Amino acid sequence: MSDKPDGPDATPLHELTSKLAELGKILDGTSQQVVEYLVGRQSKTAEGDEAGGGGLLSEKLDALVEKIDKWAANRPAADESPAEAPSDETLKAVVEPLREKIDRIGDGIGQQLSALNEEIQRLEGSVEGGMRGLSELLRPSEPEPEPASSGPASSGDWQRIIFGPELAEHQELEFQRQQLLTGLMEGDPGACSLIGLLLVFRSALTEKMPPLLKEIGEAYYRWQPKSRPGAAKMEEVLAAWLQETVQDAGIANTIELVHPGERFDSARHAAVSRGVEVTEVHGWIVLRDNGRVYTKASVSAK
Repeated sequence: MSDKPDGPDATPLHELTSKLAELGKILDGTSQQVVEYLVGRQSKTAEGDEAGGGGLLSEKLDALVEKIDKWAANRPAADESPAEAPSDETLKAVVEPLREKIDRIGDGIGQQLSALNEEIQRLEGSVEGGMRGLSELLRPSEPEPEPASSGPASSGDWQRIIFGPELAEHQELEFQRQQLLTGLMEGDPGACSLIGLLLVFRSALTEKMPPLLKEIGEAYYRWQPKSRPGAAKMEEVLAAWLQETVQDAGIANTIELVHPGERFDSARHAAVSRGVEVTEVHGWIVLRDNGRVYTKASVSAK
């Protein structure tokens, strides 16, 4: 049903009122579309372009208000068309709500643009921070610097190098190990010979181990001459370790210690002078797996 009356009441004032009302409805229906358009435009353009888009819309709204004001100012005077000219009160009642609606649309668009700018800035900050964090995670890690050496290797380090963990950690041999290292530093032939042979033995092939047993024994007694009965702790531990090492390698040789005062046995002892009693020990006996002598012990006899 049309809101336009038929007959003599269909005045220009009524037509103007209807058109302005229709314009208000159009503004109501399109204001959200305008905002959505600006949001899409804002996400695709630079900051300078965004400011220009908002200004252009504001100029168009201002131009619309200016047209309305111009029409109101140039309306027919009351004395020219008294029957058709609308009164000031009528124009105010029609135009003012329309201007207020345009102003609200402009304010709403401005608020939307301001909120959108703040959100974009926040997202840009988040993205920038995330990219920095990602760069840190993807940066190749630098190798940690090795701790600077505080000086020459300590006595404990040398003992582990020379004797290996088994002998180096034997608490009862601390004094003898240190004595041997001191002899090495001082150039003692017996200490140098024993340490050198121990290093060779620890790195020797299996078939090279049995002959080294005899040589290590003679080097030990060169460092620690034995002229009294009984066995020193270092002598016992060293002989046991050598025997266990070769047996772990699959060799069945064993070591038998010799003591001064024993009867000289040419089948087991080798002496530089003839005698019937061992007076000083210079080596130990190495036996085969069947108990027969593999190498004789070097001794002094009288």
